[in-house]
Amino acid sequence: MSQTSATTEADDQPTIYTAYEIDFMISLRPTENAAVTREQVGLRSAPEEAREFVTAAVTSGLRARGKVERSQDGQWLLGEEGQVVAGTLTSADRWLGLALSEGEAMRMAFVVSAGDAVLMLTQDELDSFIVSALPDPAQVPRSVTDIVTAFLEDGAGRTVSLRRTELGTAQEQTPFMLHVEADGSWRAGHLPLDEEGVLSVSPIDRAQVSDAVRALWEDGVSAAPSA
Repeated sequence: MSQTSATTEADDQPTIYTAYEIDFMISLRPTENAAVTREQVGLRSAPEEAREFVTAAVTSGLRARGKVERSQDGQWLLGEEGQVVAGTLTSADRWLGLALSEGEAMRMAFVVSAGDAVLMLTQDELDSFIVSALPDPAQVPRSVTDIVTAFLEDGAGRTVSLRRTELGTAQEQTPFMLHVEADGSWRAGHLPLDEEGVLSVSPIDRAQVSDAVRALWEDGVSAAPSA
């Protein structure tokens, strides 16, 4: 799922951070936006009883990889790459979560934008993410569409769940789903919800996915695909 790596070092090496490392970098600049990012990505701080140990391990690992350094007055300073990652996550204004599911297997990814800066966090292992950068917010729909369609085309029974959140909107999350039926046909789950809180369902084909993803990302619209 990775795009252009956020790393400023070896371009052929993916930028991977553990959830605790991302949480630590965000904690250096606490903001309301950062709190939303934590919630959207599902980051959790270490338990209070283990926090000192975890922080020591995290800072030691980041320092060994050249991601942070210690100032003369004892403050932690992020390197160039860490500043880009943390700066985007702590000033983010739009989030898009993707869950790719097949049976009990699930993989997560998150698109986080802060103005013109856009990062994609792709779940690598259970507690780590590949962090990559998109050069332009306008590329988000195409990149997400490529991921979604490639996943769905691999077989029946696959589901993609998307949720879009924007800072300051009355509706906190806008959901949208795509599913491949047993006969190979595709279905879209979209607003409005029915009386039981279930998404409406409409047929959708591969060619319509791009417009649906674009409407979700750019306008926060979750609706039946247009003919």
